[in-house]
Amino acid sequence: MTKMKKKSSGSKDYTEAFLKSNKEYHYNLEEGAEPYLVSSGSLILDHVLSGGFGSGLHRFIGANEGGKTNEALHVMHNMLKTVENSKGLFVMAEGRLSQDVKDRAGIKFVHSAEDWDVGTCLILECHIMDTMIDFLRGLLKNNPDKEKFCIVIDSMDGLITKEDLEKGSSDARKVAGGALMTSDFLKRVSLGMSKFGHMCIMISQVRSTITTSMYAKQDPNNQTNSSGGNAILHYPDWILEFKKQNKSDKILEKPTEQITPDNKIYGHNAKVLILKSTNEATGQIVAYPIKHGRSNGKSIWLEREVVDMLLMWGYLEKSGAWIKVDEKIKTLLQESQIEVKDSYQGIKSVYEFLESDDKITALLVDFIKENILKQ
Repeated sequence: MTKMKKKSSGSKDYTEAFLKSNKEYHYNLEEGAEPYLVSSGSLILDHVLSGGFGSGLHRFIGANEGGKTNEALHVMHNMLKTVENSKGLFVMAEGRLSQDVKDRAGIKFVHSAEDWDVGTCLILECHIMDTMIDFLRGLLKNNPDKEKFCIVIDSMDGLITKEDLEKGSSDARKVAGGALMTSDFLKRVSLGMSKFGHMCIMISQVRSTITTSMYAKQDPNNQTNSSGGNAILHYPDWILEFKKQNKSDKILEKPTEQITPDNKIYGHNAKVLILKSTNEATGQIVAYPIKHGRSNGKSIWLEREVVDMLLMWGYLEKSGAWIKVDEKIKTLLQESQIEVKDSYQGIKSVYEFLESDDKITALLVDFIKENILKQ
């Protein structure tokens, strides 16, 4: 029996020929990177993010000392640890990357191309937008080893165009020049970022809104109060607004007492408003604890988050000054050869138990994800 030849399709033949002849202008014929999720460092925030940040563009905005840079570097730290063949790039447009911030990040920072190996972060000290854009576009195109980049731009507000840089202080600036160039940059790189497994976190300050009239209408399309134009609102997958710290956000040794030299401040609660999301989380406010004085990418107080959730769901039971451990938790830890008591005196001793071994916290994080957050 003669096998019938499959009839060709005019649209298929045309499309195949078109894609091959225009391959430099699209990505259909190129293999993309495997998808990944990078932890924010916070169990609570990861849950809202449906696991963490993926490749593509994300934007962090907010007040000074709200935690934008700290969180961006947490993400980079975790990406360099968990995503194969990844590198960091920190575009320092404002000159604020102190040694203290570097120590907290737990990232190996370098300043030369020769030292920029996989698992390290190159600091690009540049506030010229044109130069930064040209470098990033060239970097993404000239990547034969298929490295995955985690790019943090701190901040978009610190960038200036070459044209404005060369003008005198009294000369007029090009209206919306930065916003137009940002829009052009995002149009050129956003698809490639997602396709090939790169991540870019753009940091911006909150902008004060000045109107000429109290009756002036606000832009209904601008869901944030920050600079950059509408393009920088459209292209990111996630936009997070970091709120200003208040006294009530401080984590004290004696929580019910006033802040005094004798009442130690252990840390504070960082608060984030989700302004744009990929999973209908828009509008949610997330608070997660920061412990002061920690380094190596551990400033987010994950152990406190774990203990709080176990208390909330009854896997730890508070009775006076004592914290009783549920049998399920004891069995889980004992099966991993971890010695655990039936109860601990004071919540501080429970934190210290978790902080004594990263393995304990990792096991309990997995337990919470399987038994609490999936419900």
